[in-house]
Amino acid sequence: MSTAATSADAAPQSDASSGQPRPGQSGRGQSGRGRPGAMDAAKAPVGSGAISVVGLVLALLLTAAGVVAIRDALVRSGLLAGQPWTEQTLRALDGLSAAAWMVPVGAALILLGLWLLLTVLRPRRRTAISVTSSTGVFLRLRDVARLAERAAEQVDGVLVARARATRRAVTVRVRSTGSSDVTEGVRSAVSKRLSALDQIPTVKVHLDEGAR
Repeated sequence: MSTAATSADAAPQSDASSGQPRPGQSGRGQSGRGRPGAMDAAKAPVGSGAISVVGLVLALLLTAAGVVAIRDALVRSGLLAGQPWTEQTLRALDGLSAAAWMVPVGAALILLGLWLLLTVLRPRRRTAISVTSSTGVFLRLRDVARLAERAAEQVDGVLVARARATRRAVTVRVRSTGSSDVTEGVRSAVSKRLSALDQIPTVKVHLDEGAR
């Protein structure tokens, strides 16, 4: 009896020492990269995309339609003078027959509808670059540019540095004292500073010699 109990108790301990989850455990503490206890990587931050502009335009159109409806209701109730705009519009459209101008207008409306559909379905642009990590760490593009600026400013001969960053490239514009090796020094320093990124962007250096 005691021997069987000892063997049964020892089995889970050997599983734990080997790094394998015990029976009945789901292994949620393991990430997709196989590191025990690591968190699952977060999704990359994305921008709002062009759909925000479409939503703003539609909101303005709906607001205008609501204003027209309220105005016509006040006219109908006698609180405002004039004629309802909706009735005047319907009278103008009543009896309208086919005309040549309807073809380009219809084609334009079809293209507009297709553009709206593609805008909704288009993936939103990513606004950050992932850092080499098992916990889903990201740097915004403006923060990547700041890192590049600070790295460039530490290079001998650099007076002022300004940087712009995209997901593919980092452009650094520096004002220097005219040293010949400033360009390579800046490129090397910025590349080293950004080495923690999963995908290191191309570093482009533009040199303006002389203080101003």
